[in-house]
Amino acid sequence: MSTTESSFLGLLLSGTLALIAGMFLTRLHWRPDIPPYDRQTRVLDVTLHPDRYVKDAPLRAIRSLTLVGALLLAGAAGLVAYEVLRVTLSS
Repeated sequence: MSTTESSFLGLLLSGTLALIAGMFLTRLHWRPDIPPYDRQTRVLDVTLHPDRYVKDAPLRAIRSLTLVGALLLAGAAGLVAYEVLRVTLSS
């Protein structure tokens, strides 16, 4: 396995785990005055606006995990784009 492949897998796995951890914290600290998380809840809205759904205590950690996860996934996508350009231009 090359360095690029292992970097991609590392970024992808780390980003996914950070986003899952943020969602887990969100569901763990759900506000009692809002209906429980179910199939009708929009995941993107919960991810982008956790302050509407979560008690104040873990809000900074949730936002940090979401930001770090998104940046890691963007890094993985950037690595794929770089590799595609590198292979395309070397042909």
